[in-house]
Amino acid sequence: MNPRSLLLLGGLLGGSAVLAGSPARAEPPAATEPAFVELVPGLSVLRGPATTVLLAQAEDASILVDSELPKTAPALMKALEGRKPLRYVVNTHWHLDHVGGNQALAERGAVVVAHENAWRRVSEDTFLKHLNRTIPALPMAARPSLTLQGDGKLRLGTLEARLIHVPQAHTDGDLLVHFPAANVLHMGDCFFNGLYPIIDTGTGGMVDGLIAALDRGLTLADGKTRIVAGHGPIGGRNDLKAARDMLVDVRERVARRKRAGKTREQTLAAAPTQDLDAKWGQDWVTPAQIVGSVYDSLPAKP
Repeated sequence: MNPRSLLLLGGLLGGSAVLAGSPARAEPPAATEPAFVELVPGLSVLRGPATTVLLAQAEDASILVDSELPKTAPALMKALEGRKPLRYVVNTHWHLDHVGGNQALAERGAVVVAHENAWRRVSEDTFLKHLNRTIPALPMAARPSLTLQGDGKLRLGTLEARLIHVPQAHTDGDLLVHFPAANVLHMGDCFFNGLYPIIDTGTGGMVDGLIAALDRGLTLADGKTRIVAGHGPIGGRNDLKAARDMLVDVRERVARRKRAGKTREQTLAAAPTQDLDAKWGQDWVTPAQIVGSVYDSLPAKP
């Protein structure tokens, strides 16, 4: 365990929030230059080149959820100019497109927060199966300085962010970040809106855990909740449910073949998602990748 974890656990427990929510706003427009666009009062999103970053501003300080790639960190820093100073940066998981600005932000005084498993992944060379390459360990200055093993809370005055660990989902170190008073939920890469998701089976991701994470998100959302996806547009509860239902469907199609004794190669050759691919398989994850990762993460007798 990261020896500084206990400090965070002591500082994140308890508290309640009184952050005014508001009706949903129009979808933030795409921008040539990455810029924060208000989602609800006090909370803004930046749909960067790599992922969607959320900024929550309290009276004197702010919380940032995810930090883009190292090469896009300068654009993120520019977009943060004139905003309330950062107190916390929350990494929803360990992948480089969500932690790449950590060092630059920490050097400006922000405390980087993550799950203990995410800290462990970025602290050593880690093989990323989806890209078939090893991601080098981050330098010490870029690693989360405070971690937690389960759920926690961050508070800045009346602004409250609830950090919810969803085990063995997209990875083994995923956090959902919920701003209940504002009715905004950041799902990290547990939610690819309108796309097949990455299930990082090399670092603890599993289809059943990802389905459970999507179910957890659905319990936190109502018809007016703005839901930030790690990839894809800002969504709502219906979008989250569609992603969940699709993944349940894919799981059953693959599990049926695995139960029948089909090998991974035979299952891939059968193209069990063929009728879904035009809608869901047009971006980050190919049909073969989603079928393969589901097959790999299912038990021997699913």
